Amino acid sequence: MTHFVLLSGGLDSTTLLQWVRGHHPEEPIEAVTLLYGQKHAVELEAAWRVARHYGVTHQTLSLPPISGSALTDADRDIPRGRDLDELEGVAPTYVPARNLFFIAAVASLADARGPGVIWLGVHHDDYSGYPDCRPGFIAAADQAVTMGTQHQLRVRAPFVDWSKADILRWGLEHQVAYELTHSCYQGTRPACGECDTCQARLRAFAEAGATDPLSYAATVE
Repeated sequence: MTHFVLLSGGLDSTTLLQWVRGHHPEEPIEAVTLLYGQKHAVELEAAWRVARHYGVTHQTLSLPPISGSALTDADRDIPRGRDLDELEGVAPTYVPARNLFFIAAVASLADARGPGVIWLGVHHDDYSGYPDCRPGFIAAADQAVTMGTQHQLRVRAPFVDWSKADILRWGLEHQVAYELTHSCYQGTRPACGECDTCQARLRAFAEAGATDPLSYAATVE
């Protein structure tokens, strides 16, 4: 059984990689990073660092560019300074059906190899802004992939009911290398500290009573 971890190089997927390593220590693990027309390559660099650190095979898959998101469209700005407690509706940084596309691509790769599991790091905090991070989607994707593959692959998302702070607490307890990760939607170093994902990351560290090892150019009060 091979375990395919969708690795973006961010906090959640890096914690997931460590989670899978801990729960399946005797089985092969492969990290897969997908290119879909995102505006910057910093997350790819972070994913390579993380995979190298944990000693797992890592590959990238290039998909046709996905439009309709602030993360991919050159003429759309990535929001900064928004109040996370006041957000409603689908996020401007939602990439249309990205996780569905990712799962299909990795399922094709995995089914050519043999029995396997596809792992995603989606979590509870993303339910409102990202339709493809919700439990119902994960359950439906699992059923579709199992029924549609010769090796009856599975889709798993162990953090789907966890908050980002819950994920971080588990990761800190299990020495996840957060200093290697990247989360900022702006793709900057230091991180901007103002985009939605920077704010969510900083909030998670605060709720966990820990200090983020990454540096920030600014923070939103």
